[in-house]
Amino acid sequence: MTSFQDSVLFRYFFFHWLFRDASVKELYQRSAAIAHNKANRHHLLAYLRRWIALTLLMYFAGIMLEQFNTMACVFFYTIAALCTCTIAKITVAWIFLGKHQP
Repeated sequence: MTSFQDSVLFRYFFFHWLFRDASVKELYQRSAAIAHNKANRHHLLAYLRRWIALTLLMYFAGIMLEQFNTMACVFFYTIAALCTCTIAKITVAWIFLGKHQP
């Protein structure tokens, strides 16, 4: 039986499986991990689009429920706020992986 982290749904929204850990002490392993991560940088734009779409969907669901004067809109606004944090994380990763080191 596979775990949730190995599922397609998890990989559709979370991109950590694409990248390698660059915090190793060995210089060659670290440079290889950084090169690998920079090569996979272009995948972050697809994940960014997915999270923006999810954020907008949750935000508009909150707006629609707010029109009916229900407290369920708070749930969707909270999910939209959490999605915004993930969008910021993806954007920062995309920017920093695009920088050239001297």
